[in-house]
Order: sequence, then C-alpha cells, then structure tokens
Amino acid sequence: MHRITFVDAPLLRRAEDRISLKMFVKISDPSTGAFEVTSTIDVSCHGARVVTKSLWDTNHDLLVQPIRGSLSSRGRVAHCETRHDGSYEMGLELYPPTEDWTRSGKLPRKLTTKS
Repeated sequence: MHRITFVDAPLLRRAEDRISLKMFVKISDPSTGAFEVTSTIDVSCHGARVVTKSLWDTNHDLLVQPIRGSLSSRGRVAHCETRHDGSYEMGLELYPPTEDWTRSGKLPRKLTTKS
C-alpha cells in the first residue's frame, strides 16, 4: 500500500471576498419540499455562509432565496459544521447566481451611466 502526501501542495485561497451581511433566507430541499428560514453570516457573489438548525449532507442540492427581493439560486452544500450553541454553520456554493448576492439587502447598488 502506498501513502500519498501533499506536503508541497499550494494552499487554496478563495478567489472572491466575502461581505459580512446578515439577511434572512429560505433554504429548501427541492426533492422533499422541506425548508428552513434562517440568516446568512456572510455572502460573496458565488456563495454564502448560513446558520441552520439542521445538519445537511455535503454536496446536497438546495434552493436558496432571500426573504426580501427576487433573488434565487440553486446551490450545493459545500460544508456543514456544528457550532458551539448546537446549531450548524453551512457553506453554500451558489450556481449559477441569478444576481450578485453582495448587492442585495441594504448594500448600495452600482451606479450606472447613460451612454
């Protein structure tokens, strides 16, 4: 049996910045219809971290929709870890994002100019 070591492997870094933003979202399982209304910890244009009452399996497909606004995205559970208070912290990869999640909520929208 051979042992593989990754001593020289480069550290992977997140390609985008996260923005600390608490907003209420509905996460739902499209296969069962089960859902939970919860809040985000932070967001990026391709993902979000949320607090959840349930332990979700990694790679499970979910629908994610903010309570306010019309954004919605399909996503997958990237990780789900127990928090000190018994709840769970879930990392979601959103694909394809319907809009930039960092622009929802109370953040200012990008100004556009007329040509």
